[in-house]
Amino acid sequence: MRPQLLAALTAAPLLLLPAATPAGAAPAARYAALGDSYAAGVGAGAYDPVSAGCRRSTRSYPELWRAANGPADFLFAACNGAATADVERDQVPRVPADTTLVTLTVGGNDLGFGDAVVACLQPLTTDAHCDAALDESERRLREELPGRLDTLYRALDAKAPAARVVVTGYPHLLGTAATCLIGTEARRARFNALTDALDDLIERQSAKQGFRFADVRAGFDGHGACRGGPDEWIHPITLPLWESYHPKAAGQSGGYLPSVSDAALG
Repeated sequence: MRPQLLAALTAAPLLLLPAATPAGAAPAARYAALGDSYAAGVGAGAYDPVSAGCRRSTRSYPELWRAANGPADFLFAACNGAATADVERDQVPRVPADTTLVTLTVGGNDLGFGDAVVACLQPLTTDAHCDAALDESERRLREELPGRLDTLYRALDAKAPAARVVVTGYPHLLGTAATCLIGTEARRARFNALTDALDDLIERQSAKQGFRFADVRAGFDGHGACRGGPDEWIHPITLPLWESYHPKAAGQSGGYLPSVSDAALG
């Protein structure tokens, strides 16, 4: 056999081998960030004008995770006002099948959190209006949201079967100190109890699907609306009104990002 041909055949298998990954290095993630206004970063400012009404912020926890970890691909589809059906219809179909990490924050809008805020935490509202709104939110949590979360989680799992999925909860929006002037002490306590019930449901339903849960309540402890100053990570009533009762930039970086990072990388 001619020496040139022998050399070519000997080298040929090497051409079929993929490039080696440096020892100890993990492949860069392919990351998709889904969900509602809390995932989009409403309240944190610095909104991407391209996102229009979705109001995605460059200070949101998905953008902060991207900046810190440098994923190979990044889909930021979270949108202000999204409920579970919106995420399933508009966001999940955009997730590439080879995605390796998905973060998801959704469920509050399914309960009518916005209506409850108006009924309970605005000036001059009555206890009757607040109780009626929270009663309705609790009914939706018991009767409607478990099935909606199951449907969404199954759809996401089917779309990106190899992905690690991190599902977050929500923080307590309100301080409980007697000096707080938002609502009444009883209304604040009941509102925070609704958040606990929602987070507990999200944790149970996500575990059934094999997803990871990022609990942000401890990170936000002591940083709810009412405190004022740099320790207040949740907007009280503010302008523009749609930022009210959403995390500030400090809440995204100090409350959401650590919990999400622990679940994504741990």
